Amino acid sequence: MIQKGMNVFSNISSLSGGAIAAVAAKAAASSLLLRISYESIEFHTDDGRPVNVPVRFIPHPENHALREFCVVLGNVNIQGLSGASEVHVTVERVRKMTDIPDDIYIKPEYINLYLDGGEGISRLTAVERGVPAGFANIDKEARDVIFEAVADAIHFADIMPLIKITVSAISYNNSSLQFSITGGNGSVARTSQDDVLSEIAGTIQEQYESGIRNVIAVPGNAGHKYIQDNTHISMAHCIRCRNYIGDTLDMAAMVGMENFLLVGNASKLIRLAAGIMDTHTWNADGRREVFSLHTVLAGGTISQARILQDLATTDQMLAKLTEWGIRDAVMQSICVKIGDYVQNRIGGKAMKFGVIPIHQDYGILGQTPDIGDVIACVSREQFALSIKK
Repeated sequence: MIQKGMNVFSNISSLSGGAIAAVAAKAAASSLLLRISYESIEFHTDDGRPVNVPVRFIPHPENHALREFCVVLGNVNIQGLSGASEVHVTVERVRKMTDIPDDIYIKPEYINLYLDGGEGISRLTAVERGVPAGFANIDKEARDVIFEAVADAIHFADIMPLIKITVSAISYNNSSLQFSITGGNGSVARTSQDDVLSEIAGTIQEQYESGIRNVIAVPGNAGHKYIQDNTHISMAHCIRCRNYIGDTLDMAAMVGMENFLLVGNASKLIRLAAGIMDTHTWNADGRREVFSLHTVLAGGTISQARILQDLATTDQMLAKLTEWGIRDAVMQSICVKIGDYVQNRIGGKAMKFGVIPIHQDYGILGQTPDIGDVIACVSREQFALSIKK
């Protein structure tokens, strides 16, 4: 658990309902998308004052696509929430657009986010500030700060899932009370790189202490079914290294892991061939350069390299290489260079490694040299873990 704010106030009575909902939304989104568990969240008021707001996790073991956190209000009196005891927010992945109701809030800047009111939140009975009747009673200032809090977690997750945010409020004394969520008056503290790295480090340390020595790691935050289908290795205990591949390698080698298998999205892993160990898109790309260079090294032409330079996505580049009949040769060259850079990152530490870039349509695209023993060790241990009761 991450507890924020050693030098901040904890007076939530100075916050708006929107601020409190945003805090719970940030905690829920971080848990769902980043696996970061917060005990408290900082909210920065408009006058620059940080307020530390404790949050509580509400488990939903039956639904892995949903996280719920709440803020206990106690006896504080907040506009729109008079008589309320707790504010709850659920953040949930939505699989189909048909699951999204019509009377739900959206914001053009965050086209994948949807906001609604749940239990205890009143609905508008007439048009109010341009919002039709039937929508949840959550005003614009509150909506803005809630959307911003969830979008921050998505930014670090480096994905664009459809997300439904539901704000609820309950009263211990009167279950029939209806509330409104109003005001913003600041913003939730941004997710930091340290928070994400702490979660990764905690996972690695926990696995090491439980006796695991052969680990499998995946970049990004996408689903892992296609990876498991291609590698036939259980992903139940995989380490999600997000985009911090270099840092994850450092941590695993430092604690004493023996074998480290990195598998997953080729779009991320190909960047390792350029020495890019932080694969956030905003940090560096390098895919066109990698594909173009290794096309020439694998026997392709300068003209083909120039064509690749004009393409925008990994899918387009792989399609061209497939069309030209040189995809396997290019990927073999790329994987050799990936191996060089990863070995350089690990340095003289004893940990062995392997990297396998995978594409959802083409399957396994290649692997780094001398990977056989790593795959065998990781596969055996991960299988044993998957059947362990």
